[in-house]
Amino acid sequence: MAFSDLKSILPELSTKLKKFTRVGSIYTPQGNLQFRLGSSFYTLDGKIYKIPKAILKKEDDVFLPLDLVEAVLLNLISYDVRYQFKETELWVLIPKEPVPKRNLNVKAIVIDAGHGGKDPGTSDPTGYFEKDVSLGVARYTYLYLRKYYPEIRVQMVRKNDSFVELEDRSKLANQVLQDTRDVVFISFHCNASLSDKAAGFEVYYLSQSPSTEAARETALLENRYVGKHKNPVVSQIQSQMLSSVTQRRSKKLATAVAEQYERALSPEIPSRGVKKADFSVLRGSLMPAVLVEMGYLTNPEESRKLRDKTYQKKIARSVIKGIHEYASSKD
Repeated sequence: MAFSDLKSILPELSTKLKKFTRVGSIYTPQGNLQFRLGSSFYTLDGKIYKIPKAILKKEDDVFLPLDLVEAVLLNLISYDVRYQFKETELWVLIPKEPVPKRNLNVKAIVIDAGHGGKDPGTSDPTGYFEKDVSLGVARYTYLYLRKYYPEIRVQMVRKNDSFVELEDRSKLANQVLQDTRDVVFISFHCNASLSDKAAGFEVYYLSQSPSTEAARETALLENRYVGKHKNPVVSQIQSQMLSSVTQRRSKKLATAVAEQYERALSPEIPSRGVKKADFSVLRGSLMPAVLVEMGYLTNPEESRKLRDKTYQKKIARSVIKGIHEYASSKD
């Protein structure tokens, strides 16, 4: 997307480009994003991020890949931008009402144990299913939250080996949001690979532009049980544009969860970092939401750990600590 087109939508954006170093920046009072022409990296708040495509210059305009446009919307704009990428176009709704800075309180948590019932998810070589690991960790998360945070409302999407449509999971979460402000959504899953050497956990937040091709494939794998029936209310929710504020908070939640997970379980289960992809179960949720790929069931060592109740308890405690860290921060 041409920067001039983006600036016509968001006139508060400013840019500088140094002729000889080819280093540029896009900035507002909210922050400063820096990049180099021809590079697929950018920096924001002292951190370096990699994107799939490079930033280019043609004639007098700088062309930004979708990942960089998304980073601008999430980090440099003071109000909630509703947007959606449609093929080669960016659709934007701009209310221009500043989002006040506040503490990110958490008053309710929706816990989603991935898969279930007729949808087993992936499995290890012994036939132990993803749906069983995700339910085990979800149950421990629920029990710890009820014990240590009784003031917080906790809702499990499924409490047993039952099948729940992906769209119904988000619908339940949104019903909680109607009753209780400041809700977060956590979905537990296990990863799979053709290689039994693939290892590590990942924490995802929603994005139309996956961070890697592997992230896209993981989303396709987890999305494969989207139901055939169409609930008109849920269909309307899923067709809505993404919220830049909700995405920013989801990214913050994913980062906090990943940091605590790494502290508790690395190097036994190494960190593969925070990533983004278009997961159906996250797209329908109208609150900060993350999906935790707890490790690879196709890796014999990680499978053994993921089946172990002690490790499942560690995972649950680390995720709760991540939620606590998120709730203690400012937007």
